[in-house]
Amino acid sequence: MSQRKQARKSQVRKQTQQKSNTFEFGVFDLAVPQNVEEPQDISKVLTKYIPFGNNNLFPQYLAELKRKSSTHRSVLAQKTVFTSGAKFVTSNQEIKAYIKDVNANKETLRQVYKKLADDYYTFGNAYVEGVLYEGGVNLYHIDATTVRMAKNKKEVYVHPDWAKYNTMKDKTQTIPLYPNLKGKRFVMHFKDYEPTFTYYGLPDYVAALDHIAVDYEIGKWNHTKFQNGFQPSAIVEISGDMGEEEAKKLVKEAQKKFVGEGNNGKIMFIVKNGDTSPANVSIIKDDQDGSWLDLQKITDQNIITAHRWQPALSGIVSSGKMNNTGSEIRIAYDMAMTTVIKDTSDLLLDGIKDILLKEMGFAREDLLIQYEPPVSFATQLDPTKILTINEQRKMLDEDFPMLEEGNMFLTDREQIIVTRDDDQDGIGDSESELQVTEVESENEEQ
Repeated sequence: MSQRKQARKSQVRKQTQQKSNTFEFGVFDLAVPQNVEEPQDISKVLTKYIPFGNNNLFPQYLAELKRKSSTHRSVLAQKTVFTSGAKFVTSNQEIKAYIKDVNANKETLRQVYKKLADDYYTFGNAYVEGVLYEGGVNLYHIDATTVRMAKNKKEVYVHPDWAKYNTMKDKTQTIPLYPNLKGKRFVMHFKDYEPTFTYYGLPDYVAALDHIAVDYEIGKWNHTKFQNGFQPSAIVEISGDMGEEEAKKLVKEAQKKFVGEGNNGKIMFIVKNGDTSPANVSIIKDDQDGSWLDLQKITDQNIITAHRWQPALSGIVSSGKMNNTGSEIRIAYDMAMTTVIKDTSDLLLDGIKDILLKEMGFAREDLLIQYEPPVSFATQLDPTKILTINEQRKMLDEDFPMLEEGNMFLTDREQIIVTRDDDQDGIGDSESELQVTEVESENEEQ
């Protein structure tokens, strides 16, 4: 009887250890999905919602990928910032007060809008929730990874963790799509057209998923190489005689010295027992860095291309084209605005304007986004032509006193200094009188 209990305890202990190991060493799988598709035959879908990806976790995969690739994350952040603009502008005082506080969390419209833009670029889908109250509507951003579309195309299902949906179904919320309401709540879905996709959109970079995964692997490989990648410049085999304990000690000393930071390029010595042959020196050439650098360049280029982005906006400026005016960056910004940013801004802002027009009566033309280029034109302007004398003095030092006649431009006040000789005999005085005459500028004369 005691043996059975011990065997049972041993079995339970093994199961517990296996579970704990699985939890501790579980790694998110970054393998690129073979196919990203929607089910075409809806009758075969057993759930009330449409799965996004084969395992219904494609958005979660994209979110993890964003955290792994530096180039990919940088482009997404730039697209989001440019789309959000500097601020919302309006001449309507009622709208101006509303956009400063659009929900119970005291968020501004720009904060909600920026999250929508981030989700749209990351997942190809963005969701805003509206909650009606007397005389207005609160707007909230919903994390796109938590939303799945219903088969009837009239509502969405929101769950905090779709990986655990089967064991946590009670956490699911059902919210109708606008203009339908449920308890004064609704959701608006933003997406672009994608062939064979009826319910979900896809992000621009979907064709570069392999390259984004490679970008992460390159960084991981470099980190591993520096941590554990002992790469000696030579191996020296020395004939000698030592016992087993001495050999083990040599191995431990070698591991201590050659594994870790700063150990590349060292020389490794090997002592061979019972061998009387001359010492042998083997030179090792490490030529892997060149190929890895080429791979990194190709990967970055493919990621930026898939995003429909401009290299200059990602810090990759063409050799010989960058000048002190930043013209290449400005040209790249204009191209990005035309091909990427404006379309997305119009899609997101038009949806919000529709809600505000119907629920609060705000005119569509009263709400605009003010955009600012990443490189200013200030370096191309001459301050002497656009600033008064006092304004220029203030730029140099706030403590500079202002001049009585300093509220004019330099071009409006020119001084000509002339010398007049009053000596009729041709004998000049030791000191000449200076006459200062104020004249109009050439521009005024013309």
